[in-house]
Amino acid sequence: MFLTIRLKPLLIISAAVALAVILAIILPAPYVSSADEGKLCVPVIMYHSISRDESRLGEYVVSPQTFEEDVIFLKQQGFTAVTVNDLVRHLRYGEELPDKPVIITLDDGHLNALTRALPIIKKHGFKMTVSCVGEWSFAAGEEASPDENYSYLDADDIKKLRATGLVEIACHSFDMHSLDSRQGVLRAEGESDDTYRSRLLGDIFKAQRFFREYCDFEPNAFTYPYGLCSKDTAAIVKSAGFDATLGCEEGVNIIESEDDLYGLKRFNRPYGESSADFFKRCGIS
Repeated sequence: MFLTIRLKPLLIISAAVALAVILAIILPAPYVSSADEGKLCVPVIMYHSISRDESRLGEYVVSPQTFEEDVIFLKQQGFTAVTVNDLVRHLRYGEELPDKPVIITLDDGHLNALTRALPIIKKHGFKMTVSCVGEWSFAAGEEASPDENYSYLDADDIKKLRATGLVEIACHSFDMHSLDSRQGVLRAEGESDDTYRSRLLGDIFKAQRFFREYCDFEPNAFTYPYGLCSKDTAAIVKSAGFDATLGCEEGVNIIESEDDLYGLKRFNRPYGESSADFFKRCGIS
């Protein structure tokens, strides 16, 4: 009898520990507010295209309704949208941030960032970061009849977005957003250190020249095409003068110094989930 009484608590404790381990694996880490823990916790949500065409909706294309429902949900949960540069100014100059900051990003510079996302952002007092590919935006300036589902932002569109004060633009490379001869901005097979560095910096400087000459500014944030990055890539991009970089690894960012602005994690937002389910899965609801 004595042994039975002693073993029962041990069995209960073991079962509880096992359950905790299982839940830790299955469930996302809960969002920790900056105010509660004295840490700057910043989730970043990654969108691509915002389209009304139902045939296009999927992993990287959401409807305007989904986009707006996400914004409303975040507001209801007490989040305030900030930009990457808001984080830079906070860390560098001590500018204040809201207790629950969130960053909304749109990759690839689709025209519907202007026609569909911006009206929603303005309506709800949010901000967003739009990453543009230099070559695509340059070519967009030659289009006679832009289509919001297929076209990209041209220089004038980029200026319009920035003029609102609600949108920052990030560099998404000039012409290295592909999976052809190399994987995004990664080193090509057999490429030497010097050749790779020259190729990547050449692309970056070409992109920055486009933004400077046609859009009247230079982005200070870089978004890795496809989120692909190596240790060498990160060092080269940082040496080009960018204050922050965005990747595709998922997770909530804990920002304690300017070094934490490199390789910011983001949650990709697919179509087909409710806002509540998506943000719960991300652990930030």
